[in-house]
Order: sequence, then C-alpha cells, then structure tokens
Amino acid sequence: MLTTEADARTFLRSLPPSFQIASELLPTISVAAHARIDVAIQNAWARSTMEKYVNNLAHFHAFCDTESIPHHLRLPASEFLLCAFAASFAGTHAGSTVENKLSAVRAWHILNNRRYNGGLRLNYVLKGVENLAPDSLPPRPPVTLEMIRFLAENLDFTNPFDCCVFAAAVVAFWGQCRLGELLSATERSFDPEVTPVVSHVGPSCTRGGSRTLHLPNTKTRGKKGDDVFLSRQRGAADPVDALNAHIAANHLLPGDPLFSYRARSGGILALTKRKFLARCNEVWSKFGLPRLTGHCFRIGGTTELLLAGVPPDIVKLMGRWSSDAFLRYWRALHRIAPPYVEFLGSQA
Repeated sequence: MLTTEADARTFLRSLPPSFQIASELLPTISVAAHARIDVAIQNAWARSTMEKYVNNLAHFHAFCDTESIPHHLRLPASEFLLCAFAASFAGTHAGSTVENKLSAVRAWHILNNRRYNGGLRLNYVLKGVENLAPDSLPPRPPVTLEMIRFLAENLDFTNPFDCCVFAAAVVAFWGQCRLGELLSATERSFDPEVTPVVSHVGPSCTRGGSRTLHLPNTKTRGKKGDDVFLSRQRGAADPVDALNAHIAANHLLPGDPLFSYRARSGGILALTKRKFLARCNEVWSKFGLPRLTGHCFRIGGTTELLLAGVPPDIVKLMGRWSSDAFLRYWRALHRIAPPYVEFLGSQA
C-alpha cells in the first residue's frame, strides 16, 4: 500500500521499460529545464487527489489482470482498452465514478508524457455507463444546527477530547469546511503545511469579535491556502467561544495542531477524522439520527446560512464554493427557495 505523496507520485510515474521515451526524441534543453518541468507537473494535483489516483489505477490493473492483458499493452492504454475498462462498470457504478477512475489513468499518461487515447468512442461508452447506472442512494442529510446543539448538550466539557471535538464541529459547520482541511491524517504525526495550528486563528476582525482561520492547504487552492471567516453566533454553537474554550482546556501553544487534545499521559494528540466522526455519531445515535460523513458538515453549514436568509452569493464566497458544486450540494431547497421566489410581482 502506498502511504505517502512521494510514493503515489513515484507509482504514477512508472513507465514499462519498453515504453521509455528515447532521449533523442526529447527537445534539446538543459537537464535543469527538464527538472523544472518534473517539479511543476508533479505538483499539479493535491495530495488527496494523488491518493485517489493510486487506488483507481490499481483498479485498472486489477481489471487488466482479470482480462489477462499483458503489462506492455496496459499503459499507455489504447482507446479500446479504456472503453473496456469503463464498460466493466456498466450497471453497477455511476458515470461520475467511472470518470474518476479514468482520470487516474489519464493522469498516468500526463505524468509520463504519453498520449491519452480517450476519444469520441470512449465518450459514448461513458454516456452508456451513465444511462445504465443503478438508482443512486438518497443524499445524506446535512448536519443541522439542532445536531450541533445536541453535541453541545451531550459532550463532556470536562474532557479535553470532547472540547476538541466540539470546537472542530462548530468550525467545520459555520466555516463550511472540509474535514481534511482541518484535521490531521494521523494523531501522532502532524504536518503544519497541511492542517492549521493554533497561531493560524486570527485576532478579532469585527466589532462582534468574529475571527478568521487560515487553512494552509485546501482542496481547490492547494499549498496557497485560504482563509475562513468564523462569524460569532448566539448561544452554545458559537465557533469563537468553542475555540477559546478548547485551546484553554487543552493548554495548547501557538505551534500546536489547532484541533489536538491532551492525552492522559499529558502529551498532545492530533484529532483525526475517524475519531471525530465516531464521537459525533455516538452522540447523534442516541437521538435516532443516521450516521453522517465528514462532508455533511460543509453542506450543513451552507444550508443553515441559506435558511437564515444570507444571500447565496455571500454563502458561496464564504464557503469557497465553485458554482456547479455549490448548486449540486444545496439541501432543503423547498425551505431555501420560497423567500426568494414565492408571490413575485404585483398583486393582481
């Protein structure tokens, strides 16, 4: 199993010996120029994307194993092989899922400077796969403000771990954040270039005391990072109060992971997505609620702001949404839309 970004990039850059590009076919530029190309293209994808590509490329090789495709005929892949791979998911997977798997194969070709042979025929195969896709499961419900209040009322705030969980929950909710932008992948090894530290919380920036949180690495902006606006709220669901209480309870220093907690030994452990979701779902299950995933916080915060009457363009800006995704993930449209569209025009 490939566990690091470097492993993933090495795996994706692997060319069969028979397909090594002859040096005389390459432009006669300096070694340094070639090296700069390699550095640039290897940083074109986010770490999380590379990890998914490794898994999906493994699926491609598994398909080739099943079909007894010789290794030297797999990559670079012919359009016929790409079509066969895509068609193998007809009736079992959504078209978007299959396109994601093919994106990994395409990435291999890009990284290895090989022509990708996906063309018109592959496009039509993908259309057929989409038409044959099984009915999709209903979308998971978003986290709601009531669910945040359930956490506030049922977590143990004398427990440093629970203080950390609640702070992460309200920041993810009001900040419309992806959990991968907030939480560490592992509890004992932490990368401050990927997830925030305490010093990334900015000072008060409004009269009400709202703050910004700098995310050092995001899905859409990569290592450039982005800022999240944490607006003050009334009651227990206030993200600023929750952060202050968490930082104090866990005696965190400026360089500590923002979402970390004191272990019984006194050391610091970073909060992981798995432990965070397990604790939240443990609380919510007592109220008969279904198990939710990390993305439910992001769409939950979006939905709550829209229901509160915040203009959609402001919500979109605060959540760092691209236009298509923003519309796709809206929930409770029957409650969001009426204030904007009912009883339009003058009275007859």
